[in-house]
Amino acid sequence: MSEPRFEDILINAGTDEFNRMTGYAEFPYFHKQIEVICDEGVTAEYAARSIRWLAEIDEAQVREICQYALYYLRDELESTSKGELLNEEIQHIQDPLEVLHYMEFGSLEIKLPVEPEIPVLNLSGGCDWQEDEGLHCLIKNGHVVYMGSWNDEDVWDEHLLDDDQYLVNYVLYPQRKALQQKAAERLKQHPPKKIPHLEFAMNSPVRKFVEFLLTEAEHCTPEEAWAKLEGTRLMALLQEDSSLAWMDTSLLYRCYCMERDLGSTEMEIYLWEQTHLDS
Repeated sequence: MSEPRFEDILINAGTDEFNRMTGYAEFPYFHKQIEVICDEGVTAEYAARSIRWLAEIDEAQVREICQYALYYLRDELESTSKGELLNEEIQHIQDPLEVLHYMEFGSLEIKLPVEPEIPVLNLSGGCDWQEDEGLHCLIKNGHVVYMGSWNDEDVWDEHLLDDDQYLVNYVLYPQRKALQQKAAERLKQHPPKKIPHLEFAMNSPVRKFVEFLLTEAEHCTPEEAWAKLEGTRLMALLQEDSSLAWMDTSLLYRCYCMERDLGSTEMEIYLWEQTHLDS
């Protein structure tokens, strides 16, 4: 039996500028054709399998999709003023299937599979309540694992349902309050450590001093170099006077070495002399 060809599977099959095979396929539940985009390397056989999975979507699956889409809609109405721009009916939907009047799927993207036997679908489209960011729905093994705005999420990402995704993945919307509380408690127990280098501009000499000079001299990573500088008098002076961050990198390194070898007082005197020579 011969291998299937894309031309036999897709309507108007062809390649786009990214060398991806594209075309159209029937989405039977909605009695319409949608665009199919196959990532480079996807075989015609796997594309055919994906299109069969698309054809197996029934009302129970669509109802699940619509329930999460309804959470997405409600969150937009609760957190923004978009409701003022939408018709009255969309603000009072009771049956999840009613949301279909305000959304649609336009494309199926087929990515290289991690496990080819597991049914997955990567659907995207548009919705009236978020016209700019659209709608993205990922289905794995018969269940929605992501619903939200389009942001190139991958159906094979094992972290889609992690607790910290509750703000972007509306599959987690019913648990949002509990997850917010959980995140707050975790943050309270483990407050984020302040990262000193974020205070300094990317092009400032102090960044070059730490991330190149100091890392090379100390044979360490940039993160470790910043950790070495943290708590020193030199760092305190840099934080107190932002102009010092623009001093010559070699001078900054000499100050660092002087504080390390001779103490902070000697370093501070030397730094004052160097910065007040023209005063």
